Amino acid sequence: MELIRTWILGLTGAAVITGLALSLTPKSRVRSVMRLVCGAVMIIALIKPVLEFDFETYSVGLAQYRADMDRITAAARETSDRLQRTIIEEECSAYILDKARILGLDCTVAAVTVKWGDEGYWYPYEAHLQIKGPDQQKNNLAGLIEAELGIPRGRQYWSNDENQGN
Repeated sequence: MELIRTWILGLTGAAVITGLALSLTPKSRVRSVMRLVCGAVMIIALIKPVLEFDFETYSVGLAQYRADMDRITAAARETSDRLQRTIIEEECSAYILDKARILGLDCTVAAVTVKWGDEGYWYPYEAHLQIKGPDQQKNNLAGLIEAELGIPRGRQYWSNDENQGN
C-alpha cells in the first residue's frame, strides 16, 4: 500500500512541476522542447515503480504465501476430517444408546470407532459396549448395530461389567 501511495505522490509531483514549467515557458521552439522533456519526465514517473520493482523479493514472498496457503489448507482439511470423524462416532454412539434404552437395556458405554474407507469417507468400524440386560435384547441390539451401522458382530465388543476390559 505504501508503494502505491509513493507512486501516486511522485506522479502528482511530476505533473505539478511539469505543468508549472510548461506554463512559465514562452511560446516558441523552447516550449516544444519543454513539452518533450515534460512528457519524458511524466513517462519516467509513471514507469518508475516497475523499474524499481524487486522481482526477487516478490518471488520469495509469493513462494512463502503459497507455502503458508498449503499449510493452512492442510491444517483446515485435517481439522475438518477430525470433526467429521468425531461427529460420526458420537452420532453412532448416541444411536446405540438410544436403541439400547428402547430395548430396555442398561447401556453405560457405547463407543464407536470409525475408519477411513477406500471410497473417501468415514464409516463405523467397531463398537465397544458395556451393557446389562437379557441376552435376547442384547442379541436384538447386536442385529440392529449390524444392520443399521454396518458393524458386523465380530467387531462388536460386549462387556457386562464397567471395570472389565474389552
